[in-house]
Amino acid sequence: MHELSLDPEICTERFRALRATFPTHMNQIEAEQALYCLWHRGQRRRLRLGWVARLWPIGVGLLLGLFAPELRAFLMRAHPWGMWLVFPFTLLAHRPEVAINERVARTLPQVILYAQFPLEGLVARMVLKRHVSIPGVTGQIFYFHFLAVVQLAMVSGILNPLFVR
Repeated sequence: MHELSLDPEICTERFRALRATFPTHMNQIEAEQALYCLWHRGQRRRLRLGWVARLWPIGVGLLLGLFAPELRAFLMRAHPWGMWLVFPFTLLAHRPEVAINERVARTLPQVILYAQFPLEGLVARMVLKRHVSIPGVTGQIFYFHFLAVVQLAMVSGILNPLFVR
């Protein structure tokens, strides 16, 4: 069993030994802290990039929304039926059957033209959150467009000859 020595000479030697290893110990701690900070910064960056990467459908929708007027102009000149497939909601907003006041009736199609793709991107993001595949999300968006085209066909009277005898 060791007894604590109160001899000043032994205490001084012990203090010198601790003092000699102290800077090395502190350097090791600081180096480990620096490595931990780098690792932690990398983890935070990876999490942020993962969060931003999960928002890609909304980003694509915003990008398509910026080019929507040009796409609409192209479709109106080249392929009028393309408007039915790509922008059926805008055409539905133009219909007189939509009972809204005149001021809203002028601005609503323009708002829908710009907002359609970002909203579809938001819907795609919400569906992708539930671990649905990208083809499944694309199918759902095409299904929304199909329903709008069918509604547009019913409202415009194209299907009347099929049902009236």
